[in-house]
Amino acid sequence: MAPRRLVRVGGPLAGGIVAAVLAGCAPAVPAPAPPPPPGPTVTAEPTATPSAEPPPQSTTAPPPAAAAPPEPPFPPAAFPAPAARTARPGDGLWFPLLPAGAALEAGAPALLYRSEIHPDPRKPQVHVALVAVDLRRVALNLVAGTLEPRSATVPEDHRPGLVPAADLPDLLAVLNGGFMTRHGTWGMAIGGDVFLPPHDDGCTVALLGDGSVRIRTQRDLKGELGAAPAALLAFRQTPPCLVEKGEVLADLLGPDKPRRWGLSETGGVDIRRSALGLAEGGRTLIYGLGEWIGPRALAEAMRAAGAVDAAELDVNWSFTRFLLYGPGPGGSSAPPEVTATLIPKLKHAAGQYVTKPAERDFFYLKRRR
Repeated sequence: MAPRRLVRVGGPLAGGIVAAVLAGCAPAVPAPAPPPPPGPTVTAEPTATPSAEPPPQSTTAPPPAAAAPPEPPFPPAAFPAPAARTARPGDGLWFPLLPAGAALEAGAPALLYRSEIHPDPRKPQVHVALVAVDLRRVALNLVAGTLEPRSATVPEDHRPGLVPAADLPDLLAVLNGGFMTRHGTWGMAIGGDVFLPPHDDGCTVALLGDGSVRIRTQRDLKGELGAAPAALLAFRQTPPCLVEKGEVLADLLGPDKPRRWGLSETGGVDIRRSALGLAEGGRTLIYGLGEWIGPRALAEAMRAAGAVDAAELDVNWSFTRFLLYGPGPGGSSAPPEVTATLIPKLKHAAGQYVTKPAERDFFYLKRRR
């Protein structure tokens, strides 16, 4: 069997993205001023009274230390439904999402939480299932499929299509990747393997060596990572960002058909779509899976759930999925198995991703140790 490859090794990547730790040269900090000299020492006889006054003391207090920003909450706070007319009970509330048979750890929130939203004010059938992921305790990883994305330079043994064996005991979920190569040639790289170079206007999901995730337009991300003290381990590109810096992309607000974000084979806009976003502060990753939805409504749903940056991932019935994993009948000595799907009727094959290689790239979530 070909060696399995995980996104752990940094390397040179395309498009000017950083692939190594960059340390800036900070200006020298001036030495503090010496303290004032002590007052004269008075040697007094037992009956003598010292006449010297003590030296004056400074009345200027040192500046207070800068307060650390507050820790983003997890699970996220409940959010209001954007369309009251089509909202249903439970919209905007977060509930623990656990593999079948699992229980909450004592004294700690779940690693994953689930919610739902009906974002379209006119179409009650439009709904989005959402998952919030605690990136402090869960790692996001990227794996190349055996066929996708296409590449003429990356060797076959660098595209395993499987979750690495070392990560199987901590596997929580598998979620779909991005578009096929022929649908936009959006960029992807893992370590030093550049499957496809990035587009400047593409939305880039970047996995950094410190465990953090960034989602940004490529041209902006290059500038941000130029001074970031972390290596870029991998990236996957998608069509232009649905949401960036808290705003829905202006191109989605017009009357034109959003072809860049994918249509059905018959040209339909309202199809199954998926998205990946980040909440303010970068601690919470948000995955969204929408039914009968267009890209604008998906963007509105992701923003309502708290995503300030969001990328659309793959679309259509056969290629969108969020699978939960847990121990199978064989126990801990056997590979984990799918114990639940985020929504009913998510197409997948038995053993796919853990024993049966996948042809297309995918992300997976694992518990941090």
